[in-house]
Amino acid sequence: MFLTRCTHTMRTVLTAAMLGVLALTGGCFSGDVNVVINEDGSADLKTTLVSVPMLAEIVEQSKTATTAKNPDAQVTPVTKENMSGYEITEHYATIDKLAENDFFKANEGKNTGITANKSLFYTDYNFDLLFEGSQNGGGAGAFASNITFTYQMTLPSAPTSSNADRVENDGRQLTWNLGKTLVTGESSKIEVAFRIWNKTAIIGTIILVIVLIGAGAFFFLRRKKEDEPQQMLEDTLIDVTPNETNVKN
Repeated sequence: MFLTRCTHTMRTVLTAAMLGVLALTGGCFSGDVNVVINEDGSADLKTTLVSVPMLAEIVEQSKTATTAKNPDAQVTPVTKENMSGYEITEHYATIDKLAENDFFKANEGKNTGITANKSLFYTDYNFDLLFEGSQNGGGAGAFASNITFTYQMTLPSAPTSSNADRVENDGRQLTWNLGKTLVTGESSKIEVAFRIWNKTAIIGTIILVIVLIGAGAFFFLRRKKEDEPQQMLEDTLIDVTPNETNVKN
């Protein structure tokens, strides 16, 4: 994914470029990754990357990598203060498809990526992601304030757990601040667990139960109605058996 490429590219150019950039401007690079998990289990990924001209190569390479891997990605030029770059939007039909994206994949011994525990009425998802820092970025740590990078998730309902730096919108919107991760040797974990209800299965089951109850009531009432004439006939039968006393006489 372009985020991975972005991180590795910054390892080689960030420290060298930072001093010159800092002398010219108060900001040099900004990234925002927004993942929206929809109620139907699909996902929308929007990434905004902008930079000053000296770091424009990072943004350009990220855009090229994304469109090469996903030709359906929508790319829109954007500007932010003294920086320019792109907004890239992608749609994934399922979370399983999103999990194929490099940023969401598992790294052996480090993180498990996206895992799911599926049942008839709901699916429990666990995101265990790793945003790796720059191994060569320690020297740029002093300039972390000039770099902003956030990862945000919006969920259908509040998660069961997360390690987000900020929680908003009744717990549904989670934000991680990853700017320092890009310029230090550290890596950051993104962890969140949540549940998506299978509304189709729930509605289908409710309809089936209603139909079965209705069918049972219909046959019960029909049987009862059929039995009523027979019962009435039995109740109105005249006993014509000869009385023993009358027979003797």
